[in-house]
Amino acid sequence: MRSRHLLLSTTTVLAAFSLWSLSGPATLHAADSAPLLRGHVAAPNGAPLAGIPVKAQLADSNITVSVYSDKNGDYDFPAWSDVKPGAWSVKVELPDFEHVTKDGVALANGKSARVNLTLKAKPVAYDDATASEIIAGLPGTDQQKVLFSQCSNCHTLQWALQVPRTHDGWVKVIRMMAGRAADEDTPGTYAFGQKQFIEPLADYLTQIRGPGSSDKIPFKPRPRPTDAASTNIVVTEYDLPRGGQRDVFMLRGDPQYVWPHDVIMNDQYAYYTDHFSFTIGRLDRKTGEVKELRFEGPPGSGRDPNGGDGRPGNPGGGTHELQFDRQGNVIIGMRKGTVRYNPVTNRFNGWSTGNDQFGLDPQGNVWTLPVNGQLVKLDTSSEALKRTIYPIPKNAGIYDIDTDAKDRTDLYIWREGKIGIFDPATLEYKNYPTPTPMSGPRRGQIDAQNRLWAAEFFAGQVLMFDPDRQQLKEYPLIEGVKPYTAPYAEPYSASIDDQNHIVWTNDFSSSRIYKIDTVTGKSVEYMTPSNYEIRDFKVEVGAPRPTVWIPAYRPPSKLVKVQVR
Repeated sequence: MRSRHLLLSTTTVLAAFSLWSLSGPATLHAADSAPLLRGHVAAPNGAPLAGIPVKAQLADSNITVSVYSDKNGDYDFPAWSDVKPGAWSVKVELPDFEHVTKDGVALANGKSARVNLTLKAKPVAYDDATASEIIAGLPGTDQQKVLFSQCSNCHTLQWALQVPRTHDGWVKVIRMMAGRAADEDTPGTYAFGQKQFIEPLADYLTQIRGPGSSDKIPFKPRPRPTDAASTNIVVTEYDLPRGGQRDVFMLRGDPQYVWPHDVIMNDQYAYYTDHFSFTIGRLDRKTGEVKELRFEGPPGSGRDPNGGDGRPGNPGGGTHELQFDRQGNVIIGMRKGTVRYNPVTNRFNGWSTGNDQFGLDPQGNVWTLPVNGQLVKLDTSSEALKRTIYPIPKNAGIYDIDTDAKDRTDLYIWREGKIGIFDPATLEYKNYPTPTPMSGPRRGQIDAQNRLWAAEFFAGQVLMFDPDRQQLKEYPLIEGVKPYTAPYAEPYSASIDDQNHIVWTNDFSSSRIYKIDTVTGKSVEYMTPSNYEIRDFKVEVGAPRPTVWIPAYRPPSKLVKVQVR
């Protein structure tokens, strides 16, 4: 079972700002519960600005904490946040405002520092537009936009649209980006890289970026959420070694940078995988110190050095999922490999069998699909890695796999729009089509009731599958939005908070995350302080408030902790 039970261009100018109102900071009697830092955010005409992420960065540290201004323009960092006594820089860095920074803000116990900020608006630069904002500004049908939005999975849409091409040129590019999938027909999915969609997508791209077209690509900035629920979070970012800088024209996979993909955490550390190397990272949650732990991959595991599946950057098969076993060891998945890291001995053990994603049952056995049509149980308690093979029907495009408390294994069959479930006690296997056809269940998690929660990548929804009741139910990320319509959200994964009856998910193409109430279905949208590309993430079980950890995948790479106030 997935380890829930253990705690991953325009030149900017300095705006005119009435910044430092530190004149005579008040001494507080209830210093332990009062914020050390607070202030007000306003426009030059004095109008309050809501929903503005105000960042506080600790001097000589990799830690930055952000809070959001409320409807009155006020902000404060709660006493329980990671903002502690010390020297801090306070700043606002948004694409639609000139950047503002105040260095040398001294915070001390018993005092409340106040930093007021005045922000001058500016037009959003094309290089700062998210994939969602570019899609919103382009003409086209819903189907065309759903197909094109997927191009942001390996690179930005700015990168995709930088050069005009003929129809045949676009066909060549689409087939190259799709790899071997370009020769497949999988009618159960909206995946762009298959036979039935190559010509329609090439037609669309020729319309918007064919010969003679303008390089002035239209885009429509998306308003940030400003309501009380959407601004009631604290976001702590931890810079990572080899984190790099944002480059809108970077194709993913450059090995000089870290590409944090999955995250898990316990009381002391947060661990993450680097998608493009045999490395896991370990963040000390108390100090923010990050250490990279390199290991030898099992023979034949990881990426195929001879080109993999043919896609540029060879993105498939790298170091991927993480889970804790019952002894607190870290289990790491990758193509044709499984690795165990013992944090006590600092030793890695590897076996040349496994896959990117895997399930972990209550006994600590790894369930994986190294060969399509064979579900394999791996006993990692011994060096021999005893294997038990269970034949199951062949499915196209299994993405994720999870095992529940009853030893049943669920399959996320994203290229056929199905959930599969295998029960080793009865050797019975069943498929359940998603209520929304072609929805693309991609990754997710099993809750305490053995219900599977899966992100429907193409449909912009979260799916709940209850195997005991044979029930499937879908939740839109944004209430009232129908599948395959604007803003064409692409949730990659889902993580469940049983204690607070919340499922968390994300929009791959818009730097936004969502909290959905599993009882009422009501959702809250949050905008991240920086332009993240989010893949997998995890709820911190047992945290004093709803908390989710996010690996920010694309440089500047970070680990991010989001806490609801």
